[in-house]
Amino acid sequence: MKKIFNIILILSCMSLLFSCESIFDYNSDGRVNYDEVFSYYSMTGYAMNACYNYRPLYTYKKAIYTDEAQDANDVNGSSALKYYQGEMSSIHNYLTGNDYNTLYEGIRKCNVFLKNEGKLDISDYDIPENKSRWRGEAFLLRAYYAWELIKRYGPLPIMKNVIPQDFDFASMQRPSFADAVQSIMDDIDSALAEQGLKWRIIISSESGSVTRSMAYALKSEITLFAASPLWNPDNDISLWQIAARTNKEAIDSLEAHNYGLFNPDKYNYPGCISKYQDYFFTHPELSLNPPTNKEFIWGYNNIKGIWKNCGVPMKKADGVISAGMCPSQELVDAYCTTDGKPILDLSKPYLDDEHLQPNYNSSNSLYDPANPYKNRDPRLSSTIYCNGDNFNLKKNNDPVWTYVGGNSEISTTSVQYTRTGYYLRKYINWTSNKNTDNDGCEERFRMSEVYLNYAEAELEANGVTEEAIKYASKTRLRVGMPVFSDNLSVEEFRQELRNERRVELAFEGHRFYDVRRWKVIDKTEGIVTGMYITQKPDNANNSDSEGYTYKRIIVQKRNITDSKYLIMPIPRTEELKFAKVGREWQNTGW
Repeated sequence: MKKIFNIILILSCMSLLFSCESIFDYNSDGRVNYDEVFSYYSMTGYAMNACYNYRPLYTYKKAIYTDEAQDANDVNGSSALKYYQGEMSSIHNYLTGNDYNTLYEGIRKCNVFLKNEGKLDISDYDIPENKSRWRGEAFLLRAYYAWELIKRYGPLPIMKNVIPQDFDFASMQRPSFADAVQSIMDDIDSALAEQGLKWRIIISSESGSVTRSMAYALKSEITLFAASPLWNPDNDISLWQIAARTNKEAIDSLEAHNYGLFNPDKYNYPGCISKYQDYFFTHPELSLNPPTNKEFIWGYNNIKGIWKNCGVPMKKADGVISAGMCPSQELVDAYCTTDGKPILDLSKPYLDDEHLQPNYNSSNSLYDPANPYKNRDPRLSSTIYCNGDNFNLKKNNDPVWTYVGGNSEISTTSVQYTRTGYYLRKYINWTSNKNTDNDGCEERFRMSEVYLNYAEAELEANGVTEEAIKYASKTRLRVGMPVFSDNLSVEEFRQELRNERRVELAFEGHRFYDVRRWKVIDKTEGIVTGMYITQKPDNANNSDSEGYTYKRIIVQKRNITDSKYLIMPIPRTEELKFAKVGREWQNTGW
């Protein structure tokens, strides 16, 4: 008997899919079976759009689950606090939530589309090239969902067919990481084989569509992870060579299609501290062709409300309700001085386990602990509000004072005030308020990551080469910082390159996975500190930049350094389902 499968494709679903970012503006079709859906161009477009519903959003929020930041909402017993305290389990996943089920559902939707789209003859397409484009997008979305799945939960079977109702789940096996990666790479290659898949999206109504450029960026990230210590414990150099070769191919292809660093002749937002800061305000859908913002590869969401949920309390009259993600002292310590030298000895940044005794870099003569934010990498003030930084960069007359008694002082009890002595600045436009939201957008892939991916893979495959130095230095040069030295050992360059990645990609969701693929969570995730600043009596008018005392304080000791935290727990409900058919499905330690 023929099985009839129903799908619901209504306008409310489409509003959840893209809101104003929908690729195609179709009318609702109601409840129909697959044969009917894929017999009509408009309905096939609906089915394609439905595949986009399952993208993980807001990767920047992962910062509070790393040593990048502390959650100000911890005073209310937030999920982040429970995570810090080691209360996460297969029942209560405070970090990834229901991503396991959501990503699998996204894979299933792509399978449905790929199985059925052939029912529509190409002559029935209102826009014939969409046949190839949609197939490419479906392959690429399936690859992306599968990658996000195994990046979180380790290798899992990725079904590429619609599972029948009588499927024998007892037959399922968890593959090796290498096999899972190969399956994903095959889908990316299938997407790239579709000539209709676009290189770049320049029309606002198509914002969020996956592209050929995204496919290359995805390959870049996947091969880097596959070669990293977590999944390459024996340090098989051939995996690093594959990663280096794949990343260079990605860069060459992307640059050939006008991708590169955002480096305009003049700022799009006059007053910005650096082109780095300006980049995060320059929305890609407003770009020209060729674009000003040629660094953006793929993203899918404007960050609405970050100005009020991660804002400075001096602006609470404008609607700021929480300090949100409070940058850590550890992150602030990562920013070099303007000569490119780290302020700490990266081989052992702290002399004690509580990070209260910094191990200063003996070769750094520019850093002054009595004036700690002077002579620093411009990305520090572009990313973080430190004591005395001006809020309105057009007027420069409203400093953010985080010292005790200042307009944005440190607090252990109020959700509106910082836990660490710092506030987030990245993404937040000083013109945003309760009437206007001019904040930036979430960048899932951009050229900076691809350049740093290649530099790391090249280093691990071939040592400190000119290529590794060249591509590692690109993000520094953009902000006027010097290139990396060619006199570094492999270990020294590895430490500095990892630090560069930490700085350049701060609050973009990368740090969480980087410390896991490097297997260093035991060194990075156990504690977060802040800076307790007091004003000297003779500096009552804040005229002296050295008129403050600085004391490092413990903000949060975290019980999340066990090796089980390298990958997330499989949901308990899923674990129990497989237990019924004799399969051990849970990750080690959970």
